[in-house]
Amino acid sequence: DKHRIIGVLSKAFKTGTTISSFFEYAQSGRYNYIYGGDINNDGSSINDLLYIPTASELGQMTFSGAGQAEAFEAFIQQDDYLSDRRGQYAERYGALAPWRGRWDVKVLQDIKVSEDNRFQLSLDVLNIGNLFNSNWGVVERQDFDQLLGVSVDASNNPTYTFDPNRTNTFSADTRLLSRWQAQVGVRYIFN
Repeated sequence: DKHRIIGVLSKAFKTGTTISSFFEYAQSGRYNYIYGGDINNDGSSINDLLYIPTASELGQMTFSGAGQAEAFEAFIQQDDYLSDRRGQYAERYGALAPWRGRWDVKVLQDIKVSEDNRFQLSLDVLNIGNLFNSNWGVVERQDFDQLLGVSVDASNNPTYTFDPNRTNTFSADTRLLSRWQAQVGVRYIFN
């Protein structure tokens, strides 16, 4: 992560209760915009940085299907990085993923059994913000590996392919990392 803010708070009470909180707010990392195909004929189809065409250059490109050029133009316009770099190549790891925030809470309760022994009950709520609002604590991920497909014919003329269903750079990652979770624990502590 390029930037990261972390906070930790903990308070122990005389009643044997301890409440702790952990907060992280971080930028989710960097990524590349690359072609899906070997546009420079170097033998690799996964390393060619994307050239971001201007609107007039885009009009001169050959696409494999109707509506793809218009959809690619709309995609470029909605993406801050691409729209700022028109007429240039994408930088290696030049694009930044969105910020993400997460807040976890832990509650411990000590129950004395004898002078040297105790039970400890715990409740951990991970990503507690998502428990209260389904839009909080959601990690957004890049929606593609290779943005623009390309094939080059024998005369070195490229034909591009863009999926018109791609309308946003990022979407919510619905896996476990974006969901709130809770766990309950019991420990017996003895000396």
